[in-house]
Amino acid sequence: MTTPLQLPTHAWLNGTVVDWDECTVHARSQGAFWGANVFEGLRAYRRPGQDGLAVFRIDEHLARLRRSMKSLRMEIPFSDDDLKQGVLDVLKANAFEEDVHVCVVSYFNMGPNADPLSHTDDAGVHITSTRAPRGRGFEQGLAATVSSWRRISDDSMPPRIKAGANYHNSRLAHHEAIRNGYDTTLLLNQRGSVSEAPGSCVVMLRDGKLVTPPGTSGVLEGITVATIGEIARRELGIPMERREVDRTELYGADEIFVAGTLAEIAPVTSLDRIAVGDGTPGVTVRKLQELYDAVVRGQHPDYEDWSTIVHTTGEK
Repeated sequence: MTTPLQLPTHAWLNGTVVDWDECTVHARSQGAFWGANVFEGLRAYRRPGQDGLAVFRIDEHLARLRRSMKSLRMEIPFSDDDLKQGVLDVLKANAFEEDVHVCVVSYFNMGPNADPLSHTDDAGVHITSTRAPRGRGFEQGLAATVSSWRRISDDSMPPRIKAGANYHNSRLAHHEAIRNGYDTTLLLNQRGSVSEAPGSCVVMLRDGKLVTPPGTSGVLEGITVATIGEIARRELGIPMERREVDRTELYGADEIFVAGTLAEIAPVTSLDRIAVGDGTPGVTVRKLQELYDAVVRGQHPDYEDWSTIVHTTGEK
């Protein structure tokens, strides 16, 4: 039996909290028609015994959104403080009682004569939030494969710009993996080295170090993977190295996981049907999951400045 979809009640559109169904842009806008938008996905976490939600690393996400807009020469009539308040207002308006995923999207609107390629200074922002239960890969792990599709590159569609149009590449790779019986996939870049998974970064544990591809490998410069790198160094004494990674290095890795805002930390238990380690989530990834959960849920005070609290019931 299919569980009925529980849609939120409110969204944010160009400075105003609106009903969910009123958060619309025209089908012929450049953002909708050609994917001429940039966006950020954030998580807000319910904390045990506390009212409200904790939005994780919102300032870092908005800073990355600004870098993406700068690359596209997109200007919007809202400051980072406006957008931050918009996120908090949406969460409060929806009165969520569980973990939430938030999308902040800056888009180009209608060009002259509805031409999707023409220059326009008309740009807007919408903010939406949806319930986001933890993915099953967090506990069970993921069976991954290496995609036949190659990752887009900086000289064509720069992956460090978090643009909606870029995700057609991820969609092709992910759907191919699902059709072939896998949970996810890893993409190689144009040089044949490891890039990222659709929507998340790739990290391996090898010889006592965490290793992840650098920003020059065709990856989005991940906020979650940077968070994990700092936690691993400070709490476990494990360094993170950023360097090129070959496909066959992954076959011999002690542990592999993918990391992203939505995926959080998801162990990869097999790659191309070759077991990673003993084929179960490893000791280190389990420690990192435990630490990460403690950080985002306010149980590790050393990292409290990474979270912004919004009260979703009543005034505080």
